[in-house]
Parts: sequence; structure tokens; C-alpha cells
Amino acid sequence: QHSTMTLSTLVRPILSNGNAKRLASLSLRSPISCCHHHTADVTSCRQQLMHNHYIINFRHQSTSSNDQDGPNNNNSSCSNNSNSDQATSTIPTFPWRHSPTPPTRLLQNDDYSGMPQNYRARFVRRLVAAKELNLSAWQAIPLPSFFGRQHEWEEELASNFSVAFGLALKELLETLLGGGDTTNVRYDEDDQSLTCSVTLDSNRYKTVSSSTEDSSSTEDPSEQNSNDNDNNNMSFENNSYLNSMMDQLLLQQYQHLLNYNKPQHQEHPISIHLSLRPIKAQLQNIFIVPMLTRDVVAAKPHLKGGYQRLEKVFFETKSYEQVKQKTFELADEVGVESERKRTVIAEATITCLEYFQVKDLESGSVVQGMEEDGVEAEEVVHLVRFEMVTDRGEDRKREGGNWKLIDVDDLLEGNVFH
Repeated sequence: QHSTMTLSTLVRPILSNGNAKRLASLSLRSPISCCHHHTADVTSCRQQLMHNHYIINFRHQSTSSNDQDGPNNNNSSCSNNSNSDQATSTIPTFPWRHSPTPPTRLLQNDDYSGMPQNYRARFVRRLVAAKELNLSAWQAIPLPSFFGRQHEWEEELASNFSVAFGLALKELLETLLGGGDTTNVRYDEDDQSLTCSVTLDSNRYKTVSSSTEDSSSTEDPSEQNSNDNDNNNMSFENNSYLNSMMDQLLLQQYQHLLNYNKPQHQEHPISIHLSLRPIKAQLQNIFIVPMLTRDVVAAKPHLKGGYQRLEKVFFETKSYEQVKQKTFELADEVGVESERKRTVIAEATITCLEYFQVKDLESGSVVQGMEEDGVEAEEVVHLVRFEMVTDRGEDRKREGGNWKLIDVDDLLEGNVFH
């Protein structure tokens, strides 16, 4: 009934009990395209994490009992107490934001596009993005707020983002926490709820190691060392399914938890409890980036920020001719094959009923999240950011690839590459 070709393929309900992986990747037509780009410095990412007041509720072990913010404060509090026990500083933070409100920049109508944020500019971006998705101009016009709802394509796209977010998080947690009797990650496809209750304790690996010592003693030493390295040096690189759902830079924010799980580490055992059930999803922003994709920027790092530089040229010169010239230069740099591609970036808020807590099991102190055990879940809001690469199809229509999760709650400040 729609006049557009890919509305059904873009946002048709794809919920099914037997196809969870396709559900998570939100496949359209083309095969999954994993993005590969340069690894950011892990130390700087950790510092960014600790200073981003949107990300976590952190309570230092030595000050948790005297925290002036109280258990219901949702701002991060990363204190550096010189009298803290040395072991306390080794307790890792779990990159997670638990707050009833979205990040401030969303309230300021900033979509991290790098373009003007006035109403007209935002509407033009939305109109162009709708055309990229083969939608009509009418479908791009925002419905008045008193309608209490959005267009059907917006609601279905946001709903699919909610499902993909839950399944990507499930795969991430299962990869992070490695399995075993102390790991419990469950996902309910009916209500899209996720429950995780896990203990991170390097001592449990020693038990496994000692139980297999006799059986491995007859192995070739080089093979035994190789097996040890495989078990101890876990990474996300070998999980192609997870990499198809989440961007590598986003996965790197959790790498320190993989390292924490290694048996050579002697940190305190910690417990992580996370349960969430989405109750509402709403599309917030959508725009396109012409010509540039993450693959192009990975191959040619000097093109990072190239699209935003066009806006800077116009801002400084107010000359359309110069912008046109710079656009041609960018197209030449990108190449004929890549210039046909575009990146669609979309954001949605997901309101959840959520319980979140990270606890130091040696001291019993809560280092992140909700102070009390077993209390009722709180209503929180998460901001998820997805992107998809499109290409020129038949009859001048655009063909979409697979949506990929590139940022959550501005952990990477939008993970901007353009």
C-alpha cells in the first residue's frame, strides 16, 4: 500500500522465535559488512569513560558509605581518594549509564551531525534521510506532538533498534563473561527482557586450570601454551556475529573487563547484576553522510571529519562555489566506487525498567549503580545510535545494508567519523 519500495524491507516486523540473529543485525538485503578501523588508544578511552558524567554511577569503595549524592543520584561520581586501599583502584568500571533522563545534548537537540542544529536544518536532514530510505516526503514530515505517536516507519524502526540493542547486549555479555557456572545471561524474546547475574573472579580460572593439569601434561608444550593463550587472551575479534552488530570502537570500551577475567590478575572478585525490560522506544534523530563510510575513513584516515569540514568551509566563507569545489575534491579522494555509498545514522531513546549494580564481593561495597540489593527496577532511558551503509540500486532507488550499533548513551560521544 505504500508508494515506497523499501519501507517493508526496512522496517517490517522481523520478530520471530527462530531467527534471533537476523533480528539483531536488522538485515535488509546486502550481506553483513563489518567495519574495520584504527584502534583508539585504550588508555585515553578509559580516561574519557571516567570523565564522562553521562556514563556510569560510580561509588568508590572507600566513600560509598559516605556518598553525599545518595543512592538515587544518577550522575557519575569518580572520586580519587588518596587513602583508598590499593586493591580498590583495580576494581573495573562497567561502561553503563543508569539514569531516568537522556544525555544532555539530546535535550539540546544536538544530533552530532556537525551541521547546524536549527529546526530548518534538522528538517532538511530528516527529509534527505527519508529519501535515502525510499520514503515519501510526507513520511518525512514530523507528526505534531499532540498526535502522541510517530509515523509507522519511525515506530517500527525504533522498535527494531530496541530489539537489536537487547540482543547485541546479550551477545556482548556472554562474550565478556565467558560462560561457566558463575555466568547467567538470559534473554526473553517475548518481552525483550535481559537478565545478567555474574561473578568475575580470576580464582575460578585457577580451579579449571588445576583440574585439567594432568590431562594436559602429555600435550606438546607449544600446543599447551597455545591453548593457554586461547583461554586467557579472550577478545572480541573472533566473534564475527558480535562484530556484525556492534562497532569495534564501542566493543573496545569493554576490553578491560576481558583483561580482568584473565587468571594472572589478582583483583578483587566482583558481581555484576543487570536486568532490563524495554517499555518504549522512540526515534529521535536521523540523517545521512554522503560519500563517506567507516570503511573509507579506515582506509584513508585523513578523510575523517571530511563531511564536517564542508560545513566549516561554508561557515567561514559563505561561498557555495567553494563548498562545491571542496565537495568535488572529497569525491575524488573517496573514489568512484565509494562515492555512490552513503551512511545513514539514526538515534532512538529506549525507556526501560532496569536494575543495575556492580559490587566488590570482598568488602560488600557497591561500586556502581543501585545501592540496595533486590529492590524494584527503576525507569531509565538509554540512547542508542545506529548506522547503515546504503548503495545505488536499480531504478535509481537506494539499497540498504545492515544496521550496526555504534554508540550507547554517548559513551563515545556519538562515535563520529564524518
